[in-house]
Amino acid sequence: MTLHNRNLFGRAILPLLTAFVLLAAVRCTAQEHYTGKYDLFVGFSDINAPWVNNLNQPGVAVQAGFANRRWLASGFDYSKESGRGPFTAALLPGNLQQALGAELPPGFRLRVPTDVTIQTFTAGSQLVYRRFAKTTILVHPVLCALRVNATLHPGDPISAAVTAQLVPSGKKVDWTSGYGVGGGTDVRVSKHLSARMQTDIVWTHPINDLLGQGFWIYRFSVGPSFHFGRNIQTSKAM
Repeated sequence: MTLHNRNLFGRAILPLLTAFVLLAAVRCTAQEHYTGKYDLFVGFSDINAPWVNNLNQPGVAVQAGFANRRWLASGFDYSKESGRGPFTAALLPGNLQQALGAELPPGFRLRVPTDVTIQTFTAGSQLVYRRFAKTTILVHPVLCALRVNATLHPGDPISAAVTAQLVPSGKKVDWTSGYGVGGGTDVRVSKHLSARMQTDIVWTHPINDLLGQGFWIYRFSVGPSFHFGRNIQTSKAM
């Protein structure tokens, strides 16, 4: 499942923003003075799954959290991304590939356009490094739940017959889990506003009756982060 024309944001603007954030981290060396108790992020997100025919899905991510300490925060993360691309026989488990190969006409290659929506739900803690004046470094483990919704749209009689065998309703909905690691940076714009960029890398295996292997997915997100509430006491540790 792939979007052959990757959107301009993911291909061009994200790398430029990454370079900007890294440069800001190098140039800012004094410790922050204000750390709000609460944090809210809403921004653009993009999920890419290279093994699933390089599936690419733009969407939105929302995060809400609070600072336990200057170096530790806890919160909740939600995202929803959607995209379209082909479902191919190579994604199936080995036994289904063999059975399908025996049934399909010689030279026919299964390629079914598929709409896919992924929702992610995550809660947990992250480490926060605040030794820079205008840049905060974020690192966290990822333990998440994923809801995957896939709708197949066969465009020819043979693909329609195969789809009817594999997915009689033409639609698959699955809940699964994922684990991995993530991190990012907040570049401070003002006392209560930062520009956030982050990446999460997650291993998962949704719809395991149709997808033969588990795989890594990569989620990139960028947008404004709002800080408010009482100031957390400054300490010498992070």
